[in-house]
Amino acid sequence: MKTPAKMSSLSGLLPLYFPRALAGLDDRLRAHWLVRGAGPRDITVVRRPTLPKAGLLVFELRHGTGNLVLKHPRDEAGAAVTAREREVLRELGADSRLAPWRALLPRVVGSPGPAGTLAQTALPGVPAERLIPDASGDPYAVMAPALRLLADLRAATGRPRKAADRAPAWCESQLRALSAGMPRYRSGRRAAEFEALRHRLDAAMAGAVLTEGWTHGDYHPGNVLLGGTPLRVTGVFDWSSGRADGPCEIDAYSFVLALRSTLTGRPLGGLVAETLRAGRVPDADRPLLALAGLDPDHGVADPVAIPLLSWLWHVANNVRKSSRFGHSYGWLTHTVAPVLGECARWAGTRP
Repeated sequence: MKTPAKMSSLSGLLPLYFPRALAGLDDRLRAHWLVRGAGPRDITVVRRPTLPKAGLLVFELRHGTGNLVLKHPRDEAGAAVTAREREVLRELGADSRLAPWRALLPRVVGSPGPAGTLAQTALPGVPAERLIPDASGDPYAVMAPALRLLADLRAATGRPRKAADRAPAWCESQLRALSAGMPRYRSGRRAAEFEALRHRLDAAMAGAVLTEGWTHGDYHPGNVLLGGTPLRVTGVFDWSSGRADGPCEIDAYSFVLALRSTLTGRPLGGLVAETLRAGRVPDADRPLLALAGLDPDHGVADPVAIPLLSWLWHVANNVRKSSRFGHSYGWLTHTVAPVLGECARWAGTRP
């Protein structure tokens, strides 16, 4: 079993820079050094094609008594990610409501290792994104178990809340992270576009009633493991963005959006911007969202509420994980700029 990457190709959607020729050797040597003295083990460094020098070095230890996934922080941002994921996994393990799905969640093993290294149990299965190319013309059917799981989790842990009441946690904290991580949007025309995003969110959240409960925060086909016959979810990992009181609906929409981006080859930002301009979720996405028990028009006065909130969490989580996102021309151009531009058009500051 090969444990999937900490940051899959869906996390950033476009390369941030080209990998160094010796990056793989450097990572492997570092991984061996971190576990020196642990006895003979088979070490597999998990590659990240989009960001080989992100804030984390992720590798797997294969041993006769079980496999472990280790996440070692390279910088302060990476250390914050491992500390946060450790706490989230502790909360998940202590929540009795999640007992039926305990086997799908990683468990932290031991205390923090060198410089905050996080060790957790490896989960069985294959990342859902790897099954998409071999889905016999119907990738949506393959993804159905991952979406149905969200309906179960929302029913077990969720409760309706007025989105406006939760705006400081669901919107404002994400906006602060995004602003801090994107220096070029702090002045001039770009600052006006960022302010238009804030107003668009306020309008979208007004009158909306969403579900507060366990939210993964980065739920996409690269973070869900599938296996068995019939196909079922065997694991969900990368919980550093998770929280027990998040807006549950964003997980389903993020998953569907990432799937559509993979199938069409189109950047996420353009897809969200089109939805904002149309003022409604595309018809093609609705049957998939229904698998997760989600009607994107239910409980919202503005049909773009869930798409915009999902996008906000995605980009804010990325800049938290690595400062390189906020300085990447490609990522900003394809993932951020189209959405902010559409918000500016809505606000009347751009034709």
